[in-house]
Amino acid sequence: MADADQALQAVCWALSAYLAPAQINEAAALWQPAGNGEASSMLVGLSRYCRLVGQRFDLRGREAELHLRIIRALQAQNQGKPTPPPDARAPELPPTLPVVTGMAGGPLVQRFLEAIEQQVQREAGSQYSAERWRQSLVRHCGRLPRDALQRASDWLWGQTSVLVGQWPARGAGTHLINGAYVALAEWLGPVRADACFTRVVSEFERSHDPVLMGVRAYL
Repeated sequence: MADADQALQAVCWALSAYLAPAQINEAAALWQPAGNGEASSMLVGLSRYCRLVGQRFDLRGREAELHLRIIRALQAQNQGKPTPPPDARAPELPPTLPVVTGMAGGPLVQRFLEAIEQQVQREAGSQYSAERWRQSLVRHCGRLPRDALQRASDWLWGQTSVLVGQWPARGAGTHLINGAYVALAEWLGPVRADACFTRVVSEFERSHDPVLMGVRAYL
């Protein structure tokens, strides 16, 4: 887990997608990470922080997105990748690995979404409903182009047997996976969602399947 200065840098970078520079400084001053240094404690503190920022800065409904951006920035730092300065208001998440080229990405993204739904089914228990889960996933994929959203919906609702079309990293594929994370956080809360998301990524990387092993390019 990153140290306090790195964590604050990640927080500022994530806030830059939503707030003006003066507001970033104000919101960053609210950051109070847990003191024992454990990743699980920091995640709990991060969840509370995102809720507080959502309340204070009119970002209700964006808390899971903010949580995801901070986690991804921390992951990039842990891999030795620099976090962009706070005023670099880039809409995309910091890169972790080079973009995978050549494949359209559909098989990987499809398998990832299937694995995430399995996590929801296991964690939510009797509260799980395939229809409700897929509705929430579609709802959180509003950044997708209209045609990509239609292709995703067709697959989710059984109109097609596979996720057809182009689903590249840093494009529609990444947006769809990010939407799945936000929906996952809505269902399970940010801490459990992050654990489930990380579990799926780790399983893919250990799979020795050349398609699945490229998952981090989409994060």
